[in-house]
Amino acid sequence: MENILYYELATEYGPLYIYERHVGDPKEQKVPETREFFTQEEARVGYGTLSFLGNSNFKTVRRNYEGMIKEEYMTELSPYEFLDRVGAYIGTEEEINEKRKEIYRIFEMKAQNIGNDQIITEQKRLSQEQKDNIAAKILTKYLAK
Repeated sequence: MENILYYELATEYGPLYIYERHVGDPKEQKVPETREFFTQEEARVGYGTLSFLGNSNFKTVRRNYEGMIKEEYMTELSPYEFLDRVGAYIGTEEEINEKRKEIYRIFEMKAQNIGNDQIITEQKRLSQEQKDNIAAKILTKYLAK
């Protein structure tokens, strides 16, 4: 049985949305397949780090004096919370491509150790009707198979 866990990765460039694909019980599997949602780039997972494209390394800075991680840098989200956050970007192919370009820009800036040059705005919030419409489209797509 496959289990998928959803996360929001907090970065200085804005949030990235990650999912982990587990085969069987997530607590028993040591190394799950971890990917970024929009780009489908696979992450290399290390101790307190997540690296994409080999050189864009995101790491937690919340460590204690011994170097042990005291707070995770990824927040686990329920499927509904995850869809609520990414739903605004998965309406059309153009919106998906724009988000994908933005994420590759984040990867590149992180790899080159360049600070964020854009103002991070809060993600647009959707009304309940918009949420229901997006969820209905997604469910219709998968139920048609």
